[in-house]
Amino acid sequence: MKRRTFLAGTAAVSAPAVSLSAAAPAVATPAPGDRATAAAETVRLVIDGTPHDLPPTTLHNTSLAATGTAGQARVTMTGPYSEFSMAFPSPYVPGLARVSVWLTGVTPKKGNLWLKLFDGDSEEWGTLASRVDPAGFDGRTRVTFEPQRLARMTWSGKGDGRLTHPLRRLVLVFFPDDKQSADPLVLDIDSVEVAGDGGPVAGWSRAGALELTSGADRVLIDDRGRLLDWKSGGRVQSPGVLPLAVHYDNGTGVFSDEATVDVTRVAADEARVGLTVPGFFAAELTVRLRAGRLELRPTAVRNLWSRPILRITCPEVAYRVIPADGTMLGIAPKWGGLAHTRSVLAGGFYANYGMPTATHDLILFEEDDSALGVYSVQPASAKPYRPTQFGFVGARAREESLTGLMHRLDAWIAPGGSGGLPATRLVAGGTAFDLFTAYRADNGMDSWRGLPGKLGPRLSAGLPDAVHLKVDLWQPTGGTWATGRPEAALEYLRAVPGGPYSVELASYYSDGQHDHHYPDFLTFDYLGGPAEFQRLIDTIHDGGHYASAYTNPTWWHPDSRAVAELGGVERIGIRDGHGKLVTKTHTDNLGYLIGGWRKAPRALILDQLRTFRDTYGLDMMFQDEIARREYDYSADFCAPPYAYGEKLVEQTAQSAAILPIGTEGVGGDRLFQTLASSLGFYLNTMQGDRANTYDGPNRNGVVVQQWPLGTAVMHDKVAFYPHNLDRGVDTTENLSWALAFGLNLHYQAQHMERDFRAGRGFEMLKGLSLVQRRVAGRYFGRRMTGFRYLTEDLKVSRTVFDGGVEIVASHDIQPRALPLPGTLGTVTVAPHGFVASEHGTPTYALIDDAHHRPGHLARWTGGRFVSELAWYPADLAGYRSDTIHADLRLTATPAELPAAGTTRAALALAAWDGAPVDLSGADIEWEIEGRPIAHLVTEADGSVWLAPDPGGATGWVTVRAVVTRDGIPAYSGVELVKLTDG
Repeated sequence: MKRRTFLAGTAAVSAPAVSLSAAAPAVATPAPGDRATAAAETVRLVIDGTPHDLPPTTLHNTSLAATGTAGQARVTMTGPYSEFSMAFPSPYVPGLARVSVWLTGVTPKKGNLWLKLFDGDSEEWGTLASRVDPAGFDGRTRVTFEPQRLARMTWSGKGDGRLTHPLRRLVLVFFPDDKQSADPLVLDIDSVEVAGDGGPVAGWSRAGALELTSGADRVLIDDRGRLLDWKSGGRVQSPGVLPLAVHYDNGTGVFSDEATVDVTRVAADEARVGLTVPGFFAAELTVRLRAGRLELRPTAVRNLWSRPILRITCPEVAYRVIPADGTMLGIAPKWGGLAHTRSVLAGGFYANYGMPTATHDLILFEEDDSALGVYSVQPASAKPYRPTQFGFVGARAREESLTGLMHRLDAWIAPGGSGGLPATRLVAGGTAFDLFTAYRADNGMDSWRGLPGKLGPRLSAGLPDAVHLKVDLWQPTGGTWATGRPEAALEYLRAVPGGPYSVELASYYSDGQHDHHYPDFLTFDYLGGPAEFQRLIDTIHDGGHYASAYTNPTWWHPDSRAVAELGGVERIGIRDGHGKLVTKTHTDNLGYLIGGWRKAPRALILDQLRTFRDTYGLDMMFQDEIARREYDYSADFCAPPYAYGEKLVEQTAQSAAILPIGTEGVGGDRLFQTLASSLGFYLNTMQGDRANTYDGPNRNGVVVQQWPLGTAVMHDKVAFYPHNLDRGVDTTENLSWALAFGLNLHYQAQHMERDFRAGRGFEMLKGLSLVQRRVAGRYFGRRMTGFRYLTEDLKVSRTVFDGGVEIVASHDIQPRALPLPGTLGTVTVAPHGFVASEHGTPTYALIDDAHHRPGHLARWTGGRFVSELAWYPADLAGYRSDTIHADLRLTATPAELPAAGTTRAALALAAWDGAPVDLSGADIEWEIEGRPIAHLVTEADGSVWLAPDPGGATGWVTVRAVVTRDGIPAYSGVELVKLTDG
């Protein structure tokens, strides 16, 4: 039985005296501004049903009085920092599940209520914060603190609720939002409830439990509704499942272990569980057992309280045993996938992830020989679609070697109303990919159109070989010289080598600045009119590339022409639960979320797409932020909060019927049914503030790593890319992760000037183009069938796709020997290198070179790897570094960026610092991109000139020298020269 503690105010004068132990803190002497309690003003502390009436230990800027209502205490807090505390009459030792504070009577001020817990030495062992919001206050509310669910809580050094020292004092603190106000905070406190965690799972009684069987599978349901010892595939998949928790709109959580329970058998493999918490909810839960699957479905949840139900957690937690040996990863769907290692899960870890950062309604554990996942069954035909949140719950990890999965769905059940939820399934599999197969089948995803069907014949033929190339018209090639010169983008697109490229144009609209004047995307003032935009599209197509453009159909600017024509944001903006317009700010540009369900905004969005397609000939379109937003409620929509996200799904489907649509690709896989591309994966080194999260050990001494959950589930349905607003694949580290995760490659044109300064020129883009054609194009649109970290340090991964494509990638800054297929042995790859193979034969690799770092892109030819291109990334590892330069500096005179038109340019080689180098006896090979408009001329004095061919057209040429001495090549930087035939 849970130990429960109640803290209640009383005006009783005949309170029994209670002696505190010597270790308990003494009643503090009031400091200036404090008021000592009168003997009649006591607080009732009830532990396991035994009442104790005690005075508060301390009061600071606080007074305590009786209200005249039995069981209530009137608490008045008068300062910007106010508190009162109580001493436990005896040490409180069990694991702590939650603390709930009942507020009644007067309406409280808005602010933060803090709970602090201390031991006998006045050392603080926990600080929990919860919001108090008077909106909708109806005279009674409950604020719930859940210590084991707060990962940042300093609780015995862990966020798991386990007590390593007995608790002796409880403190409540309030920080009002309006700290300058002289108005006091007045609270009527009915009780403060302290609930333990129910004891060890191994100690839960099996006596009288109902047994469900399905073939060799079985599960027990005890008289408290808990599911015990679910066994499938010859092993216990979960020793304990807590079935349900209900969460209200004010943050209060009410849990199934507080309920009275009725368990009834329906069939050998099915039972009905009735749960009732008086004053809160009554629920009917169907439990079904199938081979490898345990299903929980809340068929009816009735709201008995005066607050709306916002979410329902089902299961509240499903535990799994942490293995003594081997590996265990907890895989969450955040930004494609995060892998929390065994050391994290065993450390009492709690974290929850939800929309809009999650790609799928699926969270799982993967071990060496088995996997366990939790997801809901919501086929696309199900209306409404209820988005989900997920979590790892590590409350029992350290003492019982258990960690758990939590699965929470949006519900929205009004006071007095009732509703059902989709089924939640706990599924066991031999591998994570067995779970993905079940997840797709249960949700009808296998019937969704594959990627070729979304792209059409032309894009299907060329897009697999195309690097995604982002061209920002405001700053198309980097540096202040390019700002405000959109013609630089035309020069760039004519000069860029390789390809084809999937070109996405941004900042082409209105005044040319990103996040300005949405949705005026067909206003080309910055470019000089529609004809200039058409010239850009024609230039893209003339180069054999594909054209798309950035748009944003979710938040718009009040000063845009289109919003004015639609009647202003008051008519089209969405409103929150308080009736206020919801704003969205990026880079200090204020915008408003708009209701795309309304006829006029939706028509504008779709008409713009048709114009881009029919008038300008775009091949695809990028729609930013169409994943479910964090602002879900529209007061004027008269629908549940998740209806806004449902309308975005509908809008995306209508858009995709006009042009193939790409977006950030996060916020729920319901969008993936119609999306053609997802440009929404943050690779770890692309985000400076995220880089320290990975590759550990991090500040907590544990490792969190990436995991390709998004691509593992949906790779045959959607073309996946790194985030299009992020840096791009310009480091070897990002390249290794992109290939391991089945991503296509991405580059930002505004980094061109930086690349030329470092001597890379277009070589980065050439390298990406080669890898896209040789490697990524081979797995484009194919289902991922396997992924595994091969080493305990998570530095080597293996990915497998349909069609026999396999990638073994190193995520190590040092050169590393990777295995070749079959009996071919190993090859030493460059830092963050990789080996690709197909049908058991090596095809491509980034191999190490002892003389030239970081390495070479190489093809497998004649039983060995043959160098194809020296690889010059922006860095070997780290963030936004330009430390990797070519071996030699090449200068072309004149060779400015962009160079003035010239009849010819002198070429000279030197050390990178400009010092002269001795080239006598060396073999020099010049590599020229841009023929047939240019050739080399060597004069009698040995000088080398780049000259235009007779009659050649004006154009751009890139040139590089390879200097070989004693069989060892050295590579010069790359220069870009604009030539005319003069």
